[in-house]
Amino acid sequence: MDLSKEDIKQVDTIWNNIKTGRAASKQQKEEAVAFWNKVSGKKYKLSTSCGACLSDVFNGIAKLYIKYYEPNK
Repeated sequence: MDLSKEDIKQVDTIWNNIKTGRAASKQQKEEAVAFWNKVSGKKYKLSTSCGACLSDVFNGIAKLYIKYYEPNK
């Protein structure tokens, strides 16, 4: 999956909001879900509380962060 420069910047912003495994606000969680829906083609509800869904969002964004910001890992 190749991202645009704008999306790559957004990966950094979103990852810094969720890297602890918990978003600081409902808005940050919804931004992460919306971004993951956009880049992965998923259709999770922005307000989802489904643990497996949120885990998919977290792990997917983590992989993108590593790909674009820590390529040597």
